[in-house]
Amino acid sequence: MINKMIKPLLIAAVAMLPLATASFADGHESDADFQYNLKPKQVSENVWCFFGALEIPTKENGGNMVNTCYIKGNDGYVLWDTGPSYIYAKQAYEAVIKVAGKLPVTHVILSHEHDDHWLGNNYYKEVHGAEIVGPESINKNYAIGHEESRMFLTLSKNAIRGTKIIHVDKWYKETIKFKVAGVNLEYVPVGMGHSVEDYFLYMPDNKLILAGDLVMNGRVTSNRDGSVMGQLSALETINSKDWTILVPGHGFIIDKTATDESVQYFTLTKERVEAAMDDGIDSTGIVEAVPLEEFKDKALYDLLHPGNIARAYLEFDMGL
Repeated sequence: MINKMIKPLLIAAVAMLPLATASFADGHESDADFQYNLKPKQVSENVWCFFGALEIPTKENGGNMVNTCYIKGNDGYVLWDTGPSYIYAKQAYEAVIKVAGKLPVTHVILSHEHDDHWLGNNYYKEVHGAEIVGPESINKNYAIGHEESRMFLTLSKNAIRGTKIIHVDKWYKETIKFKVAGVNLEYVPVGMGHSVEDYFLYMPDNKLILAGDLVMNGRVTSNRDGSVMGQLSALETINSKDWTILVPGHGFIIDKTATDESVQYFTLTKERVEAAMDDGIDSTGIVEAVPLEEFKDKALYDLLHPGNIARAYLEFDMGL
């Protein structure tokens, strides 16, 4: 019940933050497409990723604050998350084929429902005819023809133009192992972690995990509609796999330490919020009581940490 009450308020508050920054613009936008200047980084033998800034989405960054990845197969690409807009997706494809070769994108696989990760979908559907696999929650929570989500409210017209909400073609509630274009993949659902329905992608032959927002580093996560306990469970599942490279949803660390910050953040959040509650701290004092100073120098700490602690209190006090 409490989750249903606070979720719309939290989403609205987060959506309005970048709008405050955008209000300083003079209102004049170029007719030319927003230039993302995307540069793919090869992270494994057949995997190239784009790494976004450690920021919230703004008009200035065009929503380029998310990590997306291309997996090259025998006769096509599999794409992990599609980014914040049609134009981002188009420019990402143009950038990757320059270094990895021109092949169509045959499949899109999505990590979760937050729209900075999948609003490039319609480029891959319209231009490449790609099959889209992702959480059913996208179909339930985003209506076709109602372009009112965070990216539409935040990005400039020359960044968001051409973008449409489209639904996923397939979703899975259990782990599936499959091969696409000769590449072995394992798509793993973990339930409610960072969002209402999260997945990660495991590539056993590469010993590589594409983690989505279940893992972030270099910045504080946003747990506005997630779960501390769900995150800890998901991180345990991720770390149970045999991996040497992990690409987070946001952040640049991809080696064996990639999950360390997330594990520490949610472990300390659980321990310290519960300890404060045991000491009689209520909802009015919980944020001040649990500063998690270990993370005060990370990007977005001041903006996102207070909300994370307030939500953790609600989770442990009343459930989600």
